[in-house]
Order: sequence, then structure tokens, then C-alpha cells
Amino acid sequence: MGLQGFEHRLERLVEGGFARTFRSGLQPVEIARRMCRELDAQRMVTPRGNLVPNHIAVYMSPVDHERFETFAASLGNELAEVAREHARAEGYVFAGPLRVDLAPDDKLKKGDFDVASAV
Repeated sequence: MGLQGFEHRLERLVEGGFARTFRSGLQPVEIARRMCRELDAQRMVTPRGNLVPNHIAVYMSPVDHERFETFAASLGNELAEVAREHARAEGYVFAGPLRVDLAPDDKLKKGDFDVASAV
């Protein structure tokens, strides 16, 4: 359910001028899916419950990063909301306030990205 809500909010975000940005290359929904998989892979069973990292970094090619730069804060907020929804659905607890950062990585080609997480 979290990804569907994200896709609907993203459609509203990219209407108009942003629509041209997504004709090819990296898609935000791909980032959201991989972030959810990262949370699943990094969960730890603790006395508080299933603890997941609260800092998620999304590394992308400089070209893709430039495309997202004008609305990176909004995209980061939407991605964080997807992570929160996924965590609620799975019964995960964040180790602290959730933060999602988008960053360029010169080693990555257009369309490629990595997701890393930390507590």
C-alpha cells in the first residue's frame, strides 16, 4: 500500500514542468522499492521490536542527481514517507528520526543507483 500512495503523491509532484524530467533514466518509484528492500534486509530483532536504520542515503549518477536537484527536498520527504509506511506495515521501529538523503556518486552511470542505510 505504501508504494501506491507514493506513486499517487509523486504524480502530483511531477505534473507540469517536472513531467519532462522522468521520460527516461532513474525513476523515483525504483528508489522507493529499493529503500523498502534495504529496510527489510537491515532489520534487527531487539527488545523494542524489529529495529531498522533511520538514515537512508540514495546515491545516484551526477546526471540523475542534477535532474532531481530542483525538488530533492520534496522527493526526500516523499521517500521518507514511503519508508515510514513500509515500517508501519511490517511492524518496524526506527532507531531515531528518519532521514533520507540524495547524493551524487561519480562512479555510477545514468539510471544506476545505490541505497545505503545506517543507524
